[in-house]
This record gives sequence, C-alpha cells and structure tokens, in this order.
Amino acid sequence: MAGIAAPGVGSAEVAVAEQADDADLRRMLRASVMPGAVRVAFTREPDYFAADGLAGAQDVTVVARREGRVIGSGRCSVFSLMRNGVPRRIGYLSTLRVAQRTRESARLLREGYELLGSETAHLAEGFFTSIATGNARARRVLEHGGRLGLPSYRPLCDLVTLVGAVSADRRSTAESSATELELVEFLQRVSRDSQLALSWEPSRWRDLARHGVSARDFSVVRQDGRIVAAAAVWDQRAFRQTIIDGYDGWLRRVRPLLNVATAVRRRPQWPSPGSVLAQGALLSAGTTDPAAWPALWPLVRQRAATAGLSWLTLSRDARDPELPMLGRLMKGQEYRTTLYEVRWPDGASWDDSWDDRLFRPEVALL
Repeated sequence: MAGIAAPGVGSAEVAVAEQADDADLRRMLRASVMPGAVRVAFTREPDYFAADGLAGAQDVTVVARREGRVIGSGRCSVFSLMRNGVPRRIGYLSTLRVAQRTRESARLLREGYELLGSETAHLAEGFFTSIATGNARARRVLEHGGRLGLPSYRPLCDLVTLVGAVSADRRSTAESSATELELVEFLQRVSRDSQLALSWEPSRWRDLARHGVSARDFSVVRQDGRIVAAAAVWDQRAFRQTIIDGYDGWLRRVRPLLNVATAVRRRPQWPSPGSVLAQGALLSAGTTDPAAWPALWPLVRQRAATAGLSWLTLSRDARDPELPMLGRLMKGQEYRTTLYEVRWPDGASWDDSWDDRLFRPEVALL
C-alpha cells in the first residue's frame, strides 16, 4: 500500500508495515530503552510479526521510513473485549516509537495517526491505550494532541500492574482440571463484570492455540464442584520479551550482594544485563468470590515456577477492592499507568458512557 509522502529530497514517508520491515522494527524496539534504576526494553524476537493475532486480534502496524529505513512506528491490535457487559471490537494502541526526534517528528506523528485511524476504522468500534504514569512527556503531548491534529486522549482509570515473584512450592498442591466448555462458561460469567476483559466463546481456544495456550494451562479452584476461580499462566517469551538493558546508580553496584540475599530467601535473582526477564502473565484471572484468591495464587505460582518463570504479572484498576489482597499474596512490585480512551476527529464514538464496572484489561495483551 502506498504511504503518505512528504515533499522534498530525503524526507520521510508513512506507510503500513510490511514483512520487509521486520529487522528494522525489531532493531528499533531493542534500542528503545525505558530509563530507571532497572533499564528495560520490550522486544519481539525473533520475528516482529509473530505476535500478530494474539487471542484473535487483528493487527495493523504503521511505520515512518526514510530512504527505506524505519525511523518510527505505531501499532493497533483490535480484540473482542467487554464493554458495559457486552463484547465489542476495541483497538489497543501500542508500540509508539521514534528512533530520533527531528523537525519532521510532529508531521510524521500526525500522518502516522491519520493512516492508523483509516486502516482500523472498519475493524474497531473504539480504541484505548496505556501510558506509564511517570512518562510525563508522552502524557503531555498526547493529552493535548488535538492542537497537533492528533486523536483525543481521555483518561479512563489509573491502572496498577502487579509483578509478583514466584518459586516452586515444596508442598504439593493438588490441581483441579476443567474442560473447555466449563472454562468458557465460567470466564464468560466473570468477564461480564469487568471493562476491557477478554470476551470468551468456544472459538477463543482456537485463537489462543496459535500462541501456545489451551485449557490445560488454566488452574481452577472449585467449591461444591463448581469453578469459583481460574487463571492461566502465559509464557510469551517465544515471541515477545522484556530485556534487562542494565542497572543504574546504587543498584548497579550492589546487585551481586542483593543476589546473595535473594538466593538465601529463595527469591528470584536480579538478572544480568542483556538477559530476557523470566516473566509471564496471568490470563483471564478471575473469581466469583475474592476469598478464593489465596487458593488460586499457589496453583499459578507453582505452574509458573515449573515453566521456568520467576515473575508473574496481573493488572487491576487502582480502585479495585481486590488489590490489597493481591498485593499481599504476590509480594511484588507495583507499576502504574493510565488507561485512555482514544478518539479520532470525526471517528466513531460510543452511544453510551462507560458504566461503573472496574477496568481489568489483560496485561498479556497490552
């Protein structure tokens, strides 16, 4: 498909990404390092496009190219997600990257959004995204993007992502299995109570199988024979990774000593720079009774440890009454972001407002 070209020799153009852009996209992701005491990069090795179609998503990536080389990107993944108790097609915007800011950056950003909006308008009924609370520059630009001709960003909620350490439990923990039909019926019931939760129907198993998830990956808790809690452990390292780029300040100096202490306490080690973080995500974690969480957490923790994972992630609305209990169980770190609803000028908008259900997007899909 032809891109949107700017006049002038050597100027950049915006176009829909192609397989030939794979190496450039992966290189740019690896070079986009999030600063902090622990510097990380989010990569998609060995093939950027291998992560397409997660849970049945329809994906579109747009790129900015100069002289054939990718210098910027943006992505939209359209999922079937719950909104006000009903499955809707909703797009998640991600992977906004710029290799280097130039005088063209504002134009490329505007034209990139324009192309992404036109390519996904027929796929999605609405859009959302997530921005780190500490990313003041991105929030400032996008929250006032209307002045630049960008879509409007309206905050939906503050989101807390819990990263909990896992280790093998020396006590044997009895597992209870469930059929695909049982799980679909349970997950349909709990997803209706949450905004942006993955919608469930029997065809979802076929969608998830492409990326290694089946009913066998779910741990369940039962009461009187009925499922009251369930979650799957999803190890996504085969197609997308969190890379430890390095450590800054005092943490760089004391990391060897910290690893001695964590080994004594049977806690995960601080990984060496350049390594892939052994991190997985909880998929469709839900309960009909929050009191079932203390029974569910040991089951998923054991599964994660068996799979060679050291950490599990889960996202919850900052207003969620389950958060304090989950924090105590997972004993990990908290990362805060803001969820935004994104609307293009003259684009589709909902006929009704979001109701008072809590937001529980799947961290495995963000």
